[in-house]
Amino acid sequence: MKLELVPQLQIQQNLSLRLQQSAHILQLSVQELQTLLQDSLQNNPLLEPEPEPDPAPPVREGLTRSTHHDDGGLSSQDYLGSAPRSRDELILENVRLSRADERCRALCALLVNALDDNGYLREDFADLLPPDYERVPLAEWESALALVQSLSIPGTGARNLQEALRLQVQARSRLSGAVRQALLDLIATELPALAQGDWTGVQTRLSLPSPLFAQALRELQQLDPNPGLAYLQPARQAIVPDVYVYRDGSQWKVAPDPRSLPRVRIHHEYAELLEAQARSAKDRALHDTLTQARWLSDSLSMRRATVCRVARLIVQRQALFFELGQQALQPLRICDLAKELELHESTISRATMNKYMSTPFGTLSFRHFFSGELETGFGGSCSTALVKEQIRRLVAQECRHKPLSDVELHQALRDESVELSKRTVTKYRLQLGIPNARERLQRARLRALSGQDRGSRPN
Repeated sequence: MKLELVPQLQIQQNLSLRLQQSAHILQLSVQELQTLLQDSLQNNPLLEPEPEPDPAPPVREGLTRSTHHDDGGLSSQDYLGSAPRSRDELILENVRLSRADERCRALCALLVNALDDNGYLREDFADLLPPDYERVPLAEWESALALVQSLSIPGTGARNLQEALRLQVQARSRLSGAVRQALLDLIATELPALAQGDWTGVQTRLSLPSPLFAQALRELQQLDPNPGLAYLQPARQAIVPDVYVYRDGSQWKVAPDPRSLPRVRIHHEYAELLEAQARSAKDRALHDTLTQARWLSDSLSMRRATVCRVARLIVQRQALFFELGQQALQPLRICDLAKELELHESTISRATMNKYMSTPFGTLSFRHFFSGELETGFGGSCSTALVKEQIRRLVAQECRHKPLSDVELHQALRDESVELSKRTVTKYRLQLGIPNARERLQRARLRALSGQDRGSRPN
């Protein structure tokens, strides 16, 4: 085998460190940018924040739809304090305050640590003990588990769904004896049948009168299948908009938010002293610090300019949205903005990632205004956002006891001159979080039996 050197020509594109930093800063969210800026101001003595000369214009926020859904379940406010403590700490604190002996408290700690996020105990008692530990009688485990269940949100510490629901029923002292027994019978044997929608069969097998059966179903709807999630308080972080969109006469204008698009400046006196000195080996670190400060200042200025340019073009292209709302959203893609602004698509992608604008309709993501294009039967086009809104409207207006299938939704859209496939209708329905026709029918029947669907249209 002969070894030889063969010269080859190869073209390879590499981003400089300065461009890499600019691209990285462009795609950061407001929170990430503020963290980076705070660290840079602390570590680089040549940097200082530049105050904004003009405050952001007053913008009246529109009303946004609430994302809170009241499912009628048990509220954790009755059991949780305002202190940010973990589930295990809360339960074990209650155990310590009880009159249980030290051995029982130790078993309770093992049980609490074994609970999953939903509050269920999935492991066997024997698997919770450390290796080579003496065997604990089953009665002691059961006693410790009962203590944990009694000192937690009802349902926590259950070993299966039936037990979790049964514990919640037992904790509701306001229920009458007949309703309580009907609920326990439903939970014990009829959950699979209820999931299949066999209401008549369940009522017949349990020999329940219609009013009692309806009340039991209404109470069953209010039980929580995942009681442990009540302990997981989601971190609520306010969204800081990058820009404000406001009306100025007959035009919509964009103003940057100084918190999300900040400026920094360099101490000119320090910079002039460093420039006056000869670049020796001992001054190399100071000159590198000055270079990093200039790079950061330029990157922040570039981020501010790029985000504002993209935001202004989005507002310009989606002017009808700000006048008429979601139904007027026009087809818009990243490549369209890149072509008009003469920027690379990756730059537009970074400039719209985790960026938000405050509008009269609420605080919306930049990506909210991007929508694909679909052809219509009369030769024009419409946005995919408009089609999704039409699907949402059709489902909202359907007869509750005869929901529209995907085939029927597809035909209704075609009747409105929207050209798309049935598979696309299914995809858009899933993206909207709308269940299929069978699941919507089951929910309607459940609401009707439990007396919660009196205002729906008749069949």
